[in-house]
Amino acid sequence: MASSNGLKNRLILMLIISFTFLSSISGVGSSRGIEGVKMVLGSRPPQCVNKCLNCRPCVATLVVPSHPKNHRFKTQEDENYYLLSWKCRCGNKLFQP
Repeated sequence: MASSNGLKNRLILMLIISFTFLSSISGVGSSRGIEGVKMVLGSRPPQCVNKCLNCRPCVATLVVPSHPKNHRFKTQEDENYYLLSWKCRCGNKLFQP
């Protein structure tokens, strides 16, 4: 009976150590995974290299399109919703990325 209890205790100790070791290994990779997801989420500016027809400096710019002034069908949600798009800008001219 005593050897049975000792065997159980050793088994439990080995399981605890192995789970601790495995969780520390998986914790290292998961932090990189979260950072990778954060970098992918959302909209990123385009690379505007050679997009502005030799105009310099060509930089990425967020553009808010103008909305038609049709007030008949507007709701509160429509007023809060607007589309943003990325364009390449040089001076006062906009170019498609």
